[in-house]
Amino acid sequence: MHTIPEDGAATLLGTLRPYRWRIVFTYALTLLENVFELLYPFAIGVAINGLIAGSGWTSLGPLGAVWAAHIATGAVRQLYDTRLFTKIYTAVAGGMVRRQRAAGASTSVAAARSAMAREAMDFLEFDLPGIMTTVIGLFGGIAMLFLYDAVSGAIMAGVILPIAALNIAYGRRALALNTRLNNRHEREVDAIRDGHRRRLYAHYRALARWRVMLSDAQVRSWSTAALLSLGAVSLVILQVTAQPGVQAGDVFAALVYVMTVLDAFQNAPIIVHQVSRLIDIRRRVDRDTPGAEDADKSPLTSS
Repeated sequence: MHTIPEDGAATLLGTLRPYRWRIVFTYALTLLENVFELLYPFAIGVAINGLIAGSGWTSLGPLGAVWAAHIATGAVRQLYDTRLFTKIYTAVAGGMVRRQRAAGASTSVAAARSAMAREAMDFLEFDLPGIMTTVIGLFGGIAMLFLYDAVSGAIMAGVILPIAALNIAYGRRALALNTRLNNRHEREVDAIRDGHRRRLYAHYRALARWRVMLSDAQVRSWSTAALLSLGAVSLVILQVTAQPGVQAGDVFAALVYVMTVLDAFQNAPIIVHQVSRLIDIRRRVDRDTPGAEDADKSPLTSS
């Protein structure tokens, strides 16, 4: 029998608290999946070296074991987390709408925040595991590179600080822009209900403006990071292939770990955008007051 959640938890984190150990379990499975993914290049490298050396099919043993364990873990995690986060969304959205309607929030604001609550659940179910994959790929990839060549590991590690600085600056910008964008979303139902041509066009032009500014900021961060990464990857390729007596499997594994780190760098602006959006959504879902600031009064409109 399905029960209706109580509205006692007045914040997003408060609503999540009863589910915290189940959330920890699904994230532990995600972590285990990422460990298996990190082992793939190593296992393939072992297989390549063994086959070239004439060891036969036994060289494929580590790869088969990692692959089977990964499939089993992934299947369990996917079956479990869909049910869990669907249940949590019911509690979060239902309680939030009841509180905000009781506090006098308009239908437009309550509807927009209900949609934002769905985004928050999507973040927990999909985006946060993606962030875990990126972080594990970044630091795990660098750690594995050190096993093959210390200089290559140091080169890739040295790129972390400048790219982190770029994304911290982008994060501040993205939070401010997402705040203005969500302010507009909270007015959308009212604008549609009003139906006035000028108001509708002004509303959608404002939405377009904030989205374009977010995209421009993300492109600047991503392209600068990509240029830094290109130089580092070129140095690593030269370094790895110049090692005396290097084996083909080791070259393959090292270059795959380089690309894993590179993927993490490229995903960083997307993650920063997702986190900044969640920060603003959490404030709105937790807020009982009906109003929002006027999006068009921000100084960012002139930038």
